[in-house]
Amino acid sequence: MNIVIIGAGDIGIHLATIFSQLDYGIVLIDIDAHKLEQATRDLDVGVRLGSGNDWELLEEILEIRPDLLIALTDDDENNLVACTIAKNLGYPQTIARIRSDHYFKQSRLHFDRLFAVDYLIGPEKLTADAILNMILYPGSIMTENFAHGSIQMRTVKVPPSWRREEIPLKQREKLNLSSDMMVGLINRPLYAKGKVAPYQETLIFPHGEDTLHPKDEVTFVGETEAISQLHKFFGVPMKIPESALIVGGSLIGINLARKLIDHGIRVRIVEKDFGKCQFLSEKLPQCTVIHRDGTDYRFLQAEKVDEVGVFVACARSDEVNFLAGSIAQDLGCEEIIISLSNTDYLPLLEKQGINHAASPRIYAANKILSIAREKTIASMVSMYNNQAEVMEVKVSSGSKMAGIPIRLLGPQLPKDFLIVAIQSRGRVFVADGDRVLSPGDTVVVISSPKHVDEIRELF
Repeated sequence: MNIVIIGAGDIGIHLATIFSQLDYGIVLIDIDAHKLEQATRDLDVGVRLGSGNDWELLEEILEIRPDLLIALTDDDENNLVACTIAKNLGYPQTIARIRSDHYFKQSRLHFDRLFAVDYLIGPEKLTADAILNMILYPGSIMTENFAHGSIQMRTVKVPPSWRREEIPLKQREKLNLSSDMMVGLINRPLYAKGKVAPYQETLIFPHGEDTLHPKDEVTFVGETEAISQLHKFFGVPMKIPESALIVGGSLIGINLARKLIDHGIRVRIVEKDFGKCQFLSEKLPQCTVIHRDGTDYRFLQAEKVDEVGVFVACARSDEVNFLAGSIAQDLGCEEIIISLSNTDYLPLLEKQGINHAASPRIYAANKILSIAREKTIASMVSMYNNQAEVMEVKVSSGSKMAGIPIRLLGPQLPKDFLIVAIQSRGRVFVADGDRVLSPGDTVVVISSPKHVDEIRELF
C-alpha cells in the first residue's frame, strides 16, 4: 500500500513510523525542510517539500499509484482543500484532520461530500471521548468498541489491593471472572527495589497459566455489559465525580466540558489567556471560567483541588499539562488525567504517581490505521507502541478457520496471536476452546503486528 501524508507534525510522523514498520510506501509532504530532513534520518520514507494544496505536486505523486492521502496539517481548510484536489486528481481515498467541531455537526451541508473527503478525523474530539471514558469508568486506561458496540475492549490497571495473583486465568470460577469476557493482553511493569517507576515493561499475550498481578495493565475483551461490570471483578466501587476542574481552554477542553455537562458534572475551566476566557464564557455558559494560570500552585491550593472529583490538564502544551498535573497530585487530588502529545513523558508520570494520560496522536493514529486496513480488517487498534494490534475481522466463506474448534487451531497458531471474542448471529461469545467459527462471524483477535498478513489469509 502506498500512502501520502501531508503534514510532518506530531501525528504525521507517528503515523509514518507505524506505516513504515508495516512496509508501506510513504511519501511525506511539508513546507518545513527541517522537519522533512529529520524524518528522512529517522524513517524509511520519501519526502517532498511543498504545500498539500499544490495540485501539480499531488499530480506528480500519482506516479506511485497512492492508495490513500491523509491531510494532517493544523489548518482545517488546507486539509479539506488538499483532499478535494487529490480526489479530483484520482486518489482513491482521502482523510482530513479537522479541529473545528462545526464541521462535524449535522446540518443541511455534508462537509465530507462537499469537499469530496472520505473521512473526517478529529484528534481533539477523539481525545475528549477517551478522557470521558476514563472519568465515567474509573480505572480505565483505554476503551474501544467493536462489532457495532456489542463487543468492548477495556484496558484497566489492576489495583494494589488485588489479592488473587496466584490464581491462573484458566481457573475462571475461582478467579470469579465472567464467562462473557476474556483477558487479551497483560502489560506488566517490573520495578527495582525501592523504586516507584518501573525500569522495564513486559507485554504478555496471556494463556491459561498466566496470572494477574497488582499494577498490571490488563486488556479485557468481551460482551459490552459484562465489561461495564469490571469494577466489581476488582472490588473497586464505581463512583462518577460530581465536579471537574479543567486546565486549558483547548479544543480538547471545550469538547470534554460539553460532554461532562451532559452527564451532570459541574465544570470549572482555568485559562491563562483573557481573550480565550471570553470565548469560553460565550461557548460554555454552564461552565465556570476562571482567568488564571493553571500552573499557579497557590491558586490551585485556594481552589481546593484536593476536593475536586477529577482534575484534567489539557492545555496546548505538554509541559504545562505535566506541571499542572504534578501540582494537583502534590496537593492531594486523587483523580488526575493529563493530555500528552509526546508519549515519552509517560515514565515521568509514573514517577509522579499519575496513572491516566490521553494522547491525541495515538487516538488519531488508531482511527486512521483502522481506515487504511478496512478492506480486509473492519477495525484495528494499535497498542503499546505498535507491539500489539487488536483487530475486528469477518470470517469469509473460504476461511481456513471456519468449521474447526478453536482448541484444535491453537497449536497451529503463534503464541502472540489470540482469538478473544466472537459475534455470531447477534450473540457475543468468549472464544473458548470448544467454540467453532462460522462464515459471517465477526471475530476480535489480538496479535503481534507481524501476523497481520497471516490474519488476512486465515480469515
